[in-house]
Amino acid sequence: MAEVIQPLMLDYAVTDADSHFDHALVNVGGELVKYPIHNTVISGRTIRKYIFLNDTEVVGKQILGASLMDNQGRTLANQPLNVIKNDRGFLIGFEFTIKLEVKAVV
Repeated sequence: MAEVIQPLMLDYAVTDADSHFDHALVNVGGELVKYPIHNTVISGRTIRKYIFLNDTEVVGKQILGASLMDNQGRTLANQPLNVIKNDRGFLIGFEFTIKLEVKAVV
């Protein structure tokens, strides 16, 4: 059976999904702090988003989770965490693999 979904369609799905991520909200000791997306890596059908916490004011505070948000402040992805920020930078990573599936309709 021939492949229904062509590579270009998958490329469009990756590009579209990536375009919706705007910033992150990180739960630092119960307070939501806005952070920019530090880096994005797209490899094939996988999107990786990284948030970097270098702030000295959050040293010793508990990082309880992070959310990726769109430009209207809506949550797109959540990642629970439970770590204490040390005096070094802290990198939070999100990974998304885009897959599409077609089912035959008779």
